[in-house]
Amino acid sequence: MRAKAFALSSVILAASSPALAQSAMDRAAAAADAAVDTGTTFQDGTINDVVTPFETANPPESGMNHTSFEDRIIQMRDADNDQGRVLRATEDSSQIRPDVDIDGQGELFDDANWAHENADDIAGQYFTSETGACTTPEIPVSDLRDEFCESLPRRQTRSCDLIRNIWVDRTDEYRCDKRAANFVKVCEKVASYTCEINTNANACIASKVRIEGGEVTWNGNEATLSLPAPAQKPEASIHWQTPPTTAYATLAKHDFTISFSDRFQPSSVLLKTVTAGGPVQIIGDDGLPITTVASSVVSTFGTASSYWNQYYPEDSEDGLLVPMNAWEDRGHGLRTWLEAWIVKLPLKEDCTFDPYCNSQIDTLAEETVLESGWDITNEVPVIWSFGWLTNYSIFALVNQNTSVTRNVIRFLQLGHFNEADPTGAERFYENRMTARVVYNNVTPQNGAAELTFEFEGACCDSFTDNGAELCE
Repeated sequence: MRAKAFALSSVILAASSPALAQSAMDRAAAAADAAVDTGTTFQDGTINDVVTPFETANPPESGMNHTSFEDRIIQMRDADNDQGRVLRATEDSSQIRPDVDIDGQGELFDDANWAHENADDIAGQYFTSETGACTTPEIPVSDLRDEFCESLPRRQTRSCDLIRNIWVDRTDEYRCDKRAANFVKVCEKVASYTCEINTNANACIASKVRIEGGEVTWNGNEATLSLPAPAQKPEASIHWQTPPTTAYATLAKHDFTISFSDRFQPSSVLLKTVTAGGPVQIIGDDGLPITTVASSVVSTFGTASSYWNQYYPEDSEDGLLVPMNAWEDRGHGLRTWLEAWIVKLPLKEDCTFDPYCNSQIDTLAEETVLESGWDITNEVPVIWSFGWLTNYSIFALVNQNTSVTRNVIRFLQLGHFNEADPTGAERFYENRMTARVVYNNVTPQNGAAELTFEFEGACCDSFTDNGAELCE
């Protein structure tokens, strides 16, 4: 753009224009002759006249309103006189005149300002003794003549930074819709409940733990289950050499259940004490022994080794507690020994001398009693054997265990619900258990038993709904 400005300046400096010799009056007259015919308004004779200002106290336009002004303009535009022609010419010129958009901050003005500020330097680089000089001959002003001078300009490349500051105005438009009176509302309720205890935790546990099969008494969080004594069983013959008798070892099986409400989450169930009138064994819901106790245990029990170990139990939970009546001479003549055994393998009976049967350990059995689920069916099992053979299944003698009380401290793994449904009916999870007591039939009260349990855990008597409803 600056190169263009240089060329323009060169022409201005080099050209000799005779028009400068004309007076202002001559130029105005020439322009008036070329203009639209306006009658005598702009003529040579009148252009030199000076219009003297005047004042009209009451001009014709003073009584016109805005509507009359518009009508008057239309009349003037349509009139066939000098005034009408001048108005039409002026309006036509305004309509057809091209619009020129001149940017005061554009490059044209930048170049013009630069050329103006550096005019001496620009002219100097074109017309010097080194690059050639232009001379204007002495010719009359009226004689038109063009003189051209050529010079190669020195070019420079410059870079500029254009910084623009931009401001943005944000306009937000909102639209409000009125919802109909009837519409669908989607709601979601967040479930949240609070556990409520009516009195205290122990009372809650007592109401949410059900123990059935005997009489139950509660003391805090401890429950004592009293299992009743069985009725006395009829007389039976131990051997053909002895008369029928009620004095024989037999078994009392007490089935009971412990059930937990889904409102109770047990963290600990402890079997604390066992009391009975003979050796006693507690069987869990899975059919396996939890504990077996007696006040006096035979010293040889569980001591079998080497070959015999496969037929006899290692401890009191390695088999099932059963009664046994041994007809043996143990140094003081033949007599009946009332015993409690722990049998690892099932018993088999030989009834060759029916109605008298002899019980023996089935050493050919492929499964243990805990694997097969075997249990004794004869209420008066009898064994005839030689007293000098050691029987490692004998756990205790009944006459030495007529009063058994032991602090067993066994933690029980009982089933229960992992969560409660506050909106549903209360549910109970049942655990079936058995207490086996071997006692002398002469004293049936010894077949009773008493078990004490302790319960710990979270308990709720009821639930309070704290859920919030969220709607869209």
